[in-house]
Amino acid sequence: MVAQERRNYILRQLEEKSSVTVAELSGALALSEVTVRKLLMAMEREGRLKRTWGGAVCAHGSLRELSHREKEALHLEEKKAIARAAYDCIADGEAVFLDCGTTTIQLARLIIAGPKRGVMVCTNAINIAMELARAPDIHSIVIGGELRGNILSCVGSLAEWSLQRLFFDKGFVTGNHFTLEHGFSAPIFQEAELKSRVLSVSKEKYILMDYSKYGDDSLVQVAAPNQIDTLITDWHAPQELVKSFGEKGVKVIRAPQPAGW
Repeated sequence: MVAQERRNYILRQLEEKSSVTVAELSGALALSEVTVRKLLMAMEREGRLKRTWGGAVCAHGSLRELSHREKEALHLEEKKAIARAAYDCIADGEAVFLDCGTTTIQLARLIIAGPKRGVMVCTNAINIAMELARAPDIHSIVIGGELRGNILSCVGSLAEWSLQRLFFDKGFVTGNHFTLEHGFSAPIFQEAELKSRVLSVSKEKYILMDYSKYGDDSLVQVAAPNQIDTLITDWHAPQELVKSFGEKGVKVIRAPQPAGW
C-alpha cells in the first residue's frame, strides 16, 4: 500500500467511526506503531485529522453529529455486546430510562426478548418506543418534546419538564464522545441537557459508549467522570483507560468480544 493509499484508508476510517487507534492502524496497514505515529503527525500538520492519546480523531470539530441512519450499521457487534452487558445490570421490577441511540435500541430489544419481567422502561426515543410497543407485558413511558428527526429523539423544555417528577432505578445514557479529562459530551445543547437531566433523576447512572467515541470532546458536556457510576464500553477499550477511569471512581465494564467474531 503506497503512502497516499494509507492516508486515504485512515481518512475513510475516521469518516466511519470518528476515531482510530495507533494499534488498529498498525495492524491494518502492516506498519510499526512508530511509523503510524509519524504518519498521523504529518496528517495533523496538513489539517486532515487531530491526534489524540493513542490515536487520532476526525477534524470535523465538536459540532459533528451523525444521523441515526448513518450510525445504525457502525460498530454493530460492539453495540450489541455493550447492550448485553447493560442488560445484565437490570433486575426484575426496576424502572429504567433508555436514552436515544443505536446502542440503547439494542438494549430495548434485549429487554423485550429477555427473561426479566416487571421492568418499566421510559424513553425519549420514538424508535425505541415503537420497539417497546411490540411487548404488551412491558410497561413503558414515552417522554415527548421537540422531535429531532435525524436521531429520532424528543428534547427541549417539555421533555425536561416531564422528567421533573420521575425517578429511575437505572439510567442508560449515550453520547458522541468521551475523554478522561472532560467526561462525556454531545454536540447539541438540548441533547446534552436532557441526558444530564436523566442522569440526575437516576439512582444508578450508566454511560453506554463504544471505543470509537473515546479521545475527543463534543461541544457540550453531558457529565464529568465523577458524575456517573458506570461506563459500559467494548473489548477494544485499552486497560489504561479502564484503570484511569477507575481512579476517578468510575466502574468500567468492558463487554467481551463475541465468540467466533
